[in-house]
Amino acid sequence: EEVFLGHSVSQHKNVSDATAKIIDDEIRLLIDNAESEAKRILTENIDELHTVTNGLLEYETLSGAEVENLLKGLPIDRPDSDDTGSSNRPRSSVPSSGKANKKDRPSGGMEPEPQPQG
Repeated sequence: EEVFLGHSVSQHKNVSDATAKIIDDEIRLLIDNAESEAKRILTENIDELHTVTNGLLEYETLSGAEVENLLKGLPIDRPDSDDTGSSNRPRSSVPSSGKANKKDRPSGGMEPEPQPQG
């Protein structure tokens, strides 16, 4: 069954079924072309995508200047949040592996509960 994509824009039907199909086909063409173009851009720039992804995994947020530096191969220079001096590498709020020691895990009562179906 065809769904008129433009239907949500208008509250009532002001166009014929044939016109609605033409509009629907054009909207679908625009969406398909945009998706293809996005995939092409991401594929052509996959190395840069991975660089920024890894930066975001490490730092969680990046400024525009930090993204530019990453793409130029420059390091991110942020002050270390702990003053121990043991490392010049900034600390990340993202866990490195997600694997905590058993003693570090909360015990009991932390299992997700089913949500009511609505």
